[in-house]
Amino acid sequence: MSETFDLVVHGGRLVSSSGEREGVLAVMDGRVSAILPRDARPSAERLIDASGLHVFPGIIDTHVHTRHPGVAAREDITSGTTAAAAGGITTLLEMPISTIAVNSADAVERRQAAMQPGALVDFGLYGGAGQENVDAIAEQARAGVVGFKTFLQPPPPARLGEFEGLWCTDTATLRDLLSATAATGLPHAFHCEDAALFTALQARLEAAGRYDGLAHADSRPPVVEERSVAALVPLAAEARARMHVVHLSSPRSAQLVLDARRRGVDVTAETCPPYLFFSCEKLETLRGFAKCNPPLRERDDVEGLWRYLAAGAVDVVGTDHSPFLDEEKRRGDANIFLAPPGLCGLEVALPLMLTAVHEGRLPLEQLVSLMSERAASLFGLPRKGRLEPGCDADFVLVDRAHTWTFDHTRARTKSKENMRIYDGVTLVGRVVSTFLRGRPVVEDGEVVGRPGAGRFVRPERHDAASVH
Repeated sequence: MSETFDLVVHGGRLVSSSGEREGVLAVMDGRVSAILPRDARPSAERLIDASGLHVFPGIIDTHVHTRHPGVAAREDITSGTTAAAAGGITTLLEMPISTIAVNSADAVERRQAAMQPGALVDFGLYGGAGQENVDAIAEQARAGVVGFKTFLQPPPPARLGEFEGLWCTDTATLRDLLSATAATGLPHAFHCEDAALFTALQARLEAAGRYDGLAHADSRPPVVEERSVAALVPLAAEARARMHVVHLSSPRSAQLVLDARRRGVDVTAETCPPYLFFSCEKLETLRGFAKCNPPLRERDDVEGLWRYLAAGAVDVVGTDHSPFLDEEKRRGDANIFLAPPGLCGLEVALPLMLTAVHEGRLPLEQLVSLMSERAASLFGLPRKGRLEPGCDADFVLVDRAHTWTFDHTRARTKSKENMRIYDGVTLVGRVVSTFLRGRPVVEDGEVVGRPGAGRFVRPERHDAASVH
């Protein structure tokens, strides 16, 4: 008797970093069981006709701040993972900022316990690597973090508790942190901005009466990021650490990354869609609703970043989804420095990158690498990010021909006002359905998944001997 699969998807074009192919996706027990010839019609509990659609591996968002548990009015894990699923994201990697700051093994366990019951998609956790918790690095690795995060500037005074164990401004301690994370074999992610430099520049602007939107970009020019990246490289090289630059925004930072790699330094980089699609001109009109750190750059920098993306300097694209409320962002109307930095993006990242493919700015296979395959490899998730036998059956049905216009009022994040920057953007490509381990989370544009379906994922590839 022939095998009966749980689910079979036929008629669609399967996409990987190697290109497109016609084939039938067969799923059993939540995993990809087989890729069959295009004319195969095996027996299955459910058949899906994906004719006219592309079948993508589930998107892995490498940079998310739901901050759950935190300010529930901004976002919670259910609203955040609902938005993620609507954007084709089946795994998100959550940063350690929260009222449960991830800075110890106990915090990893408590954060996981707080998030899992409400999660519609899978999630991993970054651990914190800060000046207070050098001795807690190894225990966090044992508890299952996918990597570590360090902010190189002090947090806002009102949010010190959320950032406990997540920041470091002392170079000697930073050197110790890199040695500690190197011993775990896990990536060490950095928010690269030179705090002394941007603090001084902002003070000058305020003294001159500059509180307009562009003052934010002028207070943190590209050299603020570049100086920080350049200072980290020799420390990472000495420690043989896996240095990872998040939300890279400057072409010259990308060149520093390439130069370091050529010298044998293990350094990778992430960028985010706003740095590829918008310039700092948005700060003039949207003010706080266009404010993020690092800030949006000049048009020439945007074009330069695309060139470095094509050259392979950028490994992954993450959203840096950072929910804030309308009233919080509007503090920047009178004084841009009072608005909190951060934009939302879970629902729009994949459509934006699909639009780039449509416009010829990005090969389809590179999109899959940037948003699925490379992310899985970088963070040690071998069962994610690929449509191959043995992998989790996380996949997205995409209509690449569908043209639509973004409207923030229809967003699913609680902080939908913080998506105004995308209003009026014409997008080519939409998520039709999202499946997690063979079960629908979004189907025909409607959210059908249930909270609690998402699982905590931990890396399967790191130097375990070094953390025991």
